[in-house]
Amino acid sequence: MPSLSPILSLENISKQFYSPGGQAVPVLQNISFIVEPNQTISISGESGSGKSTLLHLIGGLDCPSSGSVLWKGKCLAKLSTDQIATLRQNFMGFVFQNPNLIPELNALENILLPIRIAGKKLQPYLPKAMNLLHQLYIQNQAKQIPEKLSGGERQRIAIARALIANPEVVIADEPTGNLDEKNAAAAIELLLELCKKYHSSLILVTHNMAFAQKMQRSFVLKQGEFKAI
Repeated sequence: MPSLSPILSLENISKQFYSPGGQAVPVLQNISFIVEPNQTISISGESGSGKSTLLHLIGGLDCPSSGSVLWKGKCLAKLSTDQIATLRQNFMGFVFQNPNLIPELNALENILLPIRIAGKKLQPYLPKAMNLLHQLYIQNQAKQIPEKLSGGERQRIAIARALIANPEVVIADEPTGNLDEKNAAAAIELLLELCKKYHSSLILVTHNMAFAQKMQRSFVLKQGEFKAI
């Protein structure tokens, strides 16, 4: 059976920064990997190993020093910043360690924020937003503002927000870092369940090896090199 065409590819990516004295400081070295549709991947590594830099490159938020990042075969180096931003709206969703909810907006409004930013009509997305609230067991909190929600509830809102625009890839950067053990485990299970339901690939960055092992493929970043584990 032929393999699926990758939806995201990194080809020989390297990244270096420069010290105030002009000396090159390598951060990532010759990293290549692909993400296929509906695939789950974990990336682990110590603080300072380059995980955040790698995510910025995957997300089109920064450019590699050498190599190519491709979204569905499109090389980001050939696109303008505006073109990348427009493509990202439907291609990629993000969940961070801090939910980064807008304090003045209620739960439902926070979930729909990516749709509003994209300039789309909200009405067609309301059923999915309400369905996500139900699947995340917070349907009774739709009208609550973030300060009235628990940490676990706020992170579930962030998960729903990442999925509302039907992204093909969800990037979750230490999404359980601020949660206790019980809420962290629940958040990972819900994230996996919803990505499967909505056919989104998942790239999970985590220090928790138990969570990493729940993914189909696992990688570790060490001294700028990327290895399967």
